[in-house]
Amino acid sequence: MKRYINKKSIIITSVILLLLVAVGTTLAYVFTETEPVENTFIPSRVSCAVVENGKEPVSGSLVNISDSKNNVQIQNTGDTDAYIRVAVTVNWMNADGTRVWAQKPIQNTDYTITYNLSEDGWFDGGDGFYYYSKAVSPTSPNNLTEILISNAALMSGVTAPVGTDNTQYYLSIEIVASAIQSTPASTVHDQWGVTVSDDGTISK
Repeated sequence: MKRYINKKSIIITSVILLLLVAVGTTLAYVFTETEPVENTFIPSRVSCAVVENGKEPVSGSLVNISDSKNNVQIQNTGDTDAYIRVAVTVNWMNADGTRVWAQKPIQNTDYTITYNLSEDGWFDGGDGFYYYSKAVSPTSPNNLTEILISNAALMSGVTAPVGTDNTQYYLSIEIVASAIQSTPASTVHDQWGVTVSDDGTISK
């Protein structure tokens, strides 16, 4: 009895086997030659500090007219370029800073503050903040803004209030600075609502 071999079936089977071999070879190549690459990203650190006369941290209340805060600048203490803004609040406060006198001191009556504002330096944002128009480098000696406050002091002859419980209050000038990364420019625009020029300066 003769056996008939279906040549067409043999050809199809051979093609399938060749395809399986080819796929197997390709997969083997992919799995043996491709290795994972590990990327480590270190996030930037944005921080700042309020300093007086170029290096001394600004702290403490003004107890009498001989006290003052002079040449106040903001230092970039982070590791990336940053924009800076500052809020200044003035209150009568007790010695340990836990109580505030109800009546606020009046500028040019109880105290004076001399701000250094200019078109290309510090400007008043009109929102309770003073903004420094240029990004500040984290690298010394360019890690300081220009002077924002040249002098803050009690007015001569002013007597600080005393509470009914004999608590003595002092003039507290609180200077709170904040920093934000300079790139991308959309960050400071979105978060602070300022305009960023092509040269990197900001304006209200």
